Amino acid sequence: MKKLKYIALILAATSFTACRKQLDEKPYGFLSTANFYKTEADANSALIYAYSILPDLDYYSRNFITLTEAPTEDIEIAAGKSADNVLLDKLAATPVNATLRPGFQLPYVGANRANLVIAYVPKITSMSEAARNEVVGEAYTLRALHYFNLVRLFGAVPLHLEPVDDPSKTNLPKSSMKVIYDQIIDDLTKAAGMMDQVRRLGRVNQVGAWGLLSKVYLTLASGKESGSPGYEFVENADAMYAKAKEYAGMVVNNQSVYGLDPNLVDIYDVNKKNGPEHLWDASADRTGTNEGLYSKLPKMFMPNLNFKLPNGVFVPGGFNEFLTEPALYNSFDNNDKRKNELIISTIYDVGSGNSGTGPTQNLSINDAYTRPFSNKFNDSGWKAGDQTSCNTPILRYSDVLLVYAEACGPTTEGYNAVKAIRNRAGLGDLPPGLSVKQFRDAVLQERSWELCFEGQRLFDLRRTHNIENILVDKYGKTVTGDPYFFPIPQSEVDRNPNLNNQSN
Repeated sequence: MKKLKYIALILAATSFTACRKQLDEKPYGFLSTANFYKTEADANSALIYAYSILPDLDYYSRNFITLTEAPTEDIEIAAGKSADNVLLDKLAATPVNATLRPGFQLPYVGANRANLVIAYVPKITSMSEAARNEVVGEAYTLRALHYFNLVRLFGAVPLHLEPVDDPSKTNLPKSSMKVIYDQIIDDLTKAAGMMDQVRRLGRVNQVGAWGLLSKVYLTLASGKESGSPGYEFVENADAMYAKAKEYAGMVVNNQSVYGLDPNLVDIYDVNKKNGPEHLWDASADRTGTNEGLYSKLPKMFMPNLNFKLPNGVFVPGGFNEFLTEPALYNSFDNNDKRKNELIISTIYDVGSGNSGTGPTQNLSINDAYTRPFSNKFNDSGWKAGDQTSCNTPILRYSDVLLVYAEACGPTTEGYNAVKAIRNRAGLGDLPPGLSVKQFRDAVLQERSWELCFEGQRLFDLRRTHNIENILVDKYGKTVTGDPYFFPIPQSEVDRNPNLNNQSN
């Protein structure tokens, strides 16, 4: 995705209410649409620009992980770090929390870029229908992802389906969650019918659209079944589970290209980004010129000292902000490979240099400075500085396989799906004879172990109405405010009164 830095400024996007200064004048990017969107190269440039928002540090390369992991039992924010992140950790975010703002803004920037592609690429007659459909289908999928993130983070929000080329278009009222989910499903259904199954690094294809659609239907199904706030509009949970099973099954049964990687560490190897589990990633490259082209996300998890991993890879120190919580670490079975291979508990301290092994340092889960940390974000070619090629997973095969299991319930298909995940981790099968609720609770726990640190846990707890049961009752967290939807940032409400948090 190095091409991202060469995209013409003609396509500069607005961030709706977030960038009102830019909107004081008509955004110059929109003045040139008559001279752009003429060729297939223009269409591909516009699409790549739409993708480029995903690895932004205020989106999947940092802020999104903070929003979705800090409030859960996966990580806590180290003392002395961002006060707003600490409040998120304590489930005490208010409308003035600065971490919420990019979480609201960036999906809209991405949606606007996708809207440009959707609006203008169909008018390009100099490219084949198949090529045009591929580009537009990917843009529909991008737009669906952004709104799926927004509705799960904030609930009812404005729904922009056309490019914003005038300040008057920024003050839309909120759309209901039902309207937003209906649009997401419509976008993904269209997209799946337009795209091929060719794998393109950092981009989504038909299989990815099926996988994302299965997660949307599972969210609706479990939200309705559990009585999670906001999902009262869903008419029939069983019908939604059936749809989740249908679309997840399309992914699960498409094993010519996708499947479980037998080696857990290989999933996150920056040299194996086209491995069988990668349905869709936010793509980064350490040779990029700024954060968003490269990623600093690994440093958020790592202790603030120079060290070497057990495999000899040198790491030039981290930010020590995302601390693995005891609640997660101690929940793993001691034989679980996801704990022993994907969470680092032993390092070699090398001081200021990067040679030799140095003394062994065993990291303690109760240590505030050198706790075991995630090995999911680690660049084996890291030499010095902050730049890494670590992608952030958006959609993995194992995620969709567990969607399939949850949707199937305690059937042979459901048990076999979980069995594949657990056996790879070195664990035995689930107990037979579980009830539907017991089985789905077991799958939820399996998702916690399988997908920790990847921005999934908060959404899983919210859609299954488990914030109180798990975070409060089981792990002793204190909830302040609404744990199921973040408040819309006050700066956005000030610009657009239609966003009043009381009307969510």
